[in-house]
Amino acid sequence: MKATRLLSALFVLLPALAWSAPTHSIWSTQGYVLQVPGVFAYVPSAKMSFNWKEGTSLAFVNAEAEGPAGEIYAFQLVSVTAPTTADEIKGLWNISKNGAPLCTGCAGSAYGLSQPLNSYFKIYAGNSSYHISGFISNRYDY
Repeated sequence: MKATRLLSALFVLLPALAWSAPTHSIWSTQGYVLQVPGVFAYVPSAKMSFNWKEGTSLAFVNAEAEGPAGEIYAFQLVSVTAPTTADEIKGLWNISKNGAPLCTGCAGSAYGLSQPLNSYFKIYAGNSSYHISGFISNRYDY
């Protein structure tokens, strides 16, 4: 009987604890560096969005930047491989150039996400062969 009560209490409390975890959202319209095999470029603009709930595997990341010849490079988080923190999202990434895959399911992380506005963050994937960074233009934490 006590075990049933304990399980019932856990089923009620665990969702409440997940609900209370801090949630973050940052955006960037100002890129910094793009690096893929054969390309290293400073990018003046980018479109990047990060949304995640600390301590969970709930996260969304989409980052795009224009390369030196006008090509569009995209870094998309496919899955989270470790609980997120206020500063970092570890996971598997798909990286593409003009929609064509360059690296699929590449292990990597985004970090520097807890910084204030105008600070920079980084994404590295594929044994650091792929990198994109930018400056935090806007953030919303709750």
